[in-house]
Amino acid sequence: MKAPKNNLSLPAKIESMNELVIINFEEIYLKGENRSFFIKKLKEQLQKKLKPFQHLLRIQRVRGGSIFMEITGNIDEQTREDIRRILKTTPGITQFYFVKTVKTEKETIIKEALAYTRGKIEDKDSFRVTVKRIDKNQPFTSRELAADIGAAIVARFGTKVNLTGPDWTLYVKVRPEQTFIYSEIEQGIGGLPVGSSGKALAFLSGGIDSPVAAYMAMVRGLHLTALHFHSVPKTSPKSIEKVEKLAGILGSYQGGMRLLLVPVLEIQQEIARKTRSKFRLILLRRFMYKIASEIARETDIKAVITGDSLGQVASQTLENLLAIRAVTDMLPISPLIALDKKFIIRKAREIGTYDISILPHDDACAMFTPERPETRAKLEEVEREWNRLDHEKLIRQALGKTESRLC
Repeated sequence: MKAPKNNLSLPAKIESMNELVIINFEEIYLKGENRSFFIKKLKEQLQKKLKPFQHLLRIQRVRGGSIFMEITGNIDEQTREDIRRILKTTPGITQFYFVKTVKTEKETIIKEALAYTRGKIEDKDSFRVTVKRIDKNQPFTSRELAADIGAAIVARFGTKVNLTGPDWTLYVKVRPEQTFIYSEIEQGIGGLPVGSSGKALAFLSGGIDSPVAAYMAMVRGLHLTALHFHSVPKTSPKSIEKVEKLAGILGSYQGGMRLLLVPVLEIQQEIARKTRSKFRLILLRRFMYKIASEIARETDIKAVITGDSLGQVASQTLENLLAIRAVTDMLPISPLIALDKKFIIRKAREIGTYDISILPHDDACAMFTPERPETRAKLEEVEREWNRLDHEKLIRQALGKTESRLC
């Protein structure tokens, strides 16, 4: 006997409902023949992230650019807010709204619109009613229904109508099988569903840039595993705690995040002993890419996400980036490469990582920065320095001590 499917599964037919969450997607809708693949990925993400509420929710159908999700039980305001927060942080969702569903009959719509309005309009100075009549066979126009609902609200609550700048708006969408009544349209973050573009590693330091780069990669459909390089005990273990918090925030966008902690102190010490100081950062970054490549070799990961922003620091000039990335055959993706710091800071605040990123911490790269780092490295010089090191042995040692944590 087969195990029953969870409550987010798609039923064979549409059923009558009391309340729905309508989830809209835009970029996915433009995917043509591939649309079903992206919708499937978005549904998988919803099932994963909404699992704590699977007894209350069920995906009912997909129509056009929307997923219709039924609320199958009573939910309190805290649960509603938790669902809202999850939907607002799920890549692929453009907007969503909670709707009451009623039978498509004029008198029923007006009666239920009044009931819906109670408790929402009493502290408002003005309102408007916006009606969209998708079912053109009804014996009333959108304007007529809006006027009748508006008149009933004025008579019941005494609130004034304002069609240009209302304090509150009641939306009514008339469909053949049922009518939707709602008042708040929530904005999502758009983009593509996590996992629809494949998997990648993401370099995650404790700074501002790398979490933003990781977020931007997730919104383009990549499922990420975070990779953090540390120098404990030379640096404080609190730097790892900070990165775990950042990974936790980023994980909220894709339903959890695996964090790999790679010790590089021995590598740094070897670089300091055997190579010229101005190449330290370049060589260390090459080790990071090589380690990422070894990790990716055991999986189906094909890319690495970095927080590089062109010219921001010494290791991020064109020459240095070329010299660093020459050691890997992975695809390096740098979402911030042409963005200025103000934009990056603004985005960090928006996604919730900024306040953690600015906390003081020890950074593996910062503590290793020479007084005069090379800014225009020649590849042949870097290769000579690189060949002074037993990089295969050092990489094996670092991988052998790597820890994995789920954030």
